[in-house]
Amino acid sequence: MKRIVSFGIIGICLLCYSIQISAASPKQIVQKELQYISNNESVLYAQLWVRSMQNSVLFYHSDQIRHQDTLHNVKRSSLVNVKQISLTKASVYIPRVPQYVAKFGKENVQVYYLAARYDVKKENPYQLNGMNYFLQVFVQEHGDWKVAESVVAPTDQIVTNGDGFGTDEEKNYSGRRNNVKKAS
Repeated sequence: MKRIVSFGIIGICLLCYSIQISAASPKQIVQKELQYISNNESVLYAQLWVRSMQNSVLFYHSDQIRHQDTLHNVKRSSLVNVKQISLTKASVYIPRVPQYVAKFGKENVQVYYLAARYDVKKENPYQLNGMNYFLQVFVQEHGDWKVAESVVAPTDQIVTNGDGFGTDEEKNYSGRRNNVKKAS
């Protein structure tokens, strides 16, 4: 009888744990991303991505392999703002959105526009000191929300279309990126 009760308790605990993991929303995934970036935890960061991209993400962010600072370039990061964008609008900015919808189903795809504040060791066109803007596609893979794609947001176009946050920093972002590109 004690074994049955023990197995029952363990089963309930595992069920609750798996529900908690799969209940993570895309916004919670973004918060974990920024935490893992700030703590230089590239393996945990890669695990937030869809299974088919995890090795590529890990390889890309492995300083020992590529001899470039990527995640390790960010000293601190924090989420400032997040906004869900409709799939129709998102497909204007990320042409592959319809492919994600076809593969995972409309109810299993969400796109978010993110504003994150970075403190970086060295600025590059993908990581600026101060505000950075990204678009991320999230899909549900085996019941868990995962990052499928992340791109630097085309803020000029987003602001023009009225899809942005309406901040001056956002309006100046493309110019700041271009200045860093020219200096590189």
